[in-house]
Amino acid sequence: MLTKVADSLYRKEVPLPDNPLRYINVYIITGERNLVIDTGFNRPECEEAIQSAFDELGIDNADIFVTHLHSDHCGLIARFASRNSIIYSGETDGELINFEVGNLYWSMLDDLFVRYGFPRADFGRNTDIHPGRQYCLDRRVDFHYVTEDDVLEYGGYRLRPVHTPGHTPGHMCLYDEEKKILFSGDHILGLITPNITIELGVDNPLGDYLDSLAKVEKLDVEMLMTTHGIPVPDMYERIRELYRHHEVRLNEAESILGEEWKTAYRVAADMTWEIDCRNWDEFPLPQKWFATGEAISHLQYLMYAGRVIREERDGIWHYRKKQDGND
Repeated sequence: MLTKVADSLYRKEVPLPDNPLRYINVYIITGERNLVIDTGFNRPECEEAIQSAFDELGIDNADIFVTHLHSDHCGLIARFASRNSIIYSGETDGELINFEVGNLYWSMLDDLFVRYGFPRADFGRNTDIHPGRQYCLDRRVDFHYVTEDDVLEYGGYRLRPVHTPGHTPGHMCLYDEEKKILFSGDHILGLITPNITIELGVDNPLGDYLDSLAKVEKLDVEMLMTTHGIPVPDMYERIRELYRHHEVRLNEAESILGEEWKTAYRVAADMTWEIDCRNWDEFPLPQKWFATGEAISHLQYLMYAGRVIREERDGIWHYRKKQDGND
């Protein structure tokens, strides 16, 4: 369904088949030059949905802004970028998107998760199960890297990139100060909380994320354009909910540790998840991957906050709650 949100601004729900997220909101700004914000997975169902929006709007080319490296946001860049298209991204995630095209990125990510206790696959690699790998971009992209000093002008909108690391190392939002609109990518979502996970070259992603929330909280925003789920009527209330959510999760992870040494994978198995499974053994493997990543991010935050300690045992990181006066 194509929905007109405001003058020259449209939202297209692009399906994500067999995925708990169900769909992604792709935004299109029309004008002398058109701009598409995010794209969907590199799979036919997503391509057909975006093409139908192009047909309905009577456009055949556009520039593209990618909020972050995940494949449901950048998988179709090569399909919808013409020879004359400008493809915008922050440099950090742009470099990682191009790194994803080869197998080295996924191999390194797999090894990173194994260090936090995720079982090594009996065959293939753990990341074979990851939808981001299955439907990622299939060729390298010549990005135009943007910073917070840039302004992108499309269809009467003046969009300033806002660097919001956390969900990914180089996540970017777009903000129109005059119209008080924020395109939040996956930085702020409505019914679900953004997945905050460990990533190559990042030690404290949850710390980065909470700092980015505080940064966005200072902006004057009346319309929040999220990429998954329903519209968010009050960004500031949602930010407060996200703060509370992560404080609850931090306390839960610390409580699960207790006095034992445990891996992030083992902590994840005992955390509370909104998924229709009776126990951890029934979790689909991709959901175990995401859950473990969330556990890692919370344990790393606790470690940097001095609330837990970490020790390497046989090449695997283990955590334990800090004991007053003994650690």
